[in-house]
Amino acid sequence: MEKEPMSNLPKPDLATAVASLADRDEFRVLVAFIREERERFFADFRQAETSNDVMKITGSVAAMDELLQLLEAGN
Repeated sequence: MEKEPMSNLPKPDLATAVASLADRDEFRVLVAFIREERERFFADFRQAETSNDVMKITGSVAAMDELLQLLEAGN
């Protein structure tokens, strides 16, 4: 699937884009997916066998937290 290039119109900042998408079902599905993935990473802690595994999971949780903060800032 090819990506369509962005238009030449002025681009909104992230907060404006999130606010304009927040009422869409697709946006809610995306946020719910990120929350579910974050919880799945927490469940993975039980199966971590090395400190490297723990660091990878911690990084993944931190990334999900950052995404959720950005996406939920406009709500």
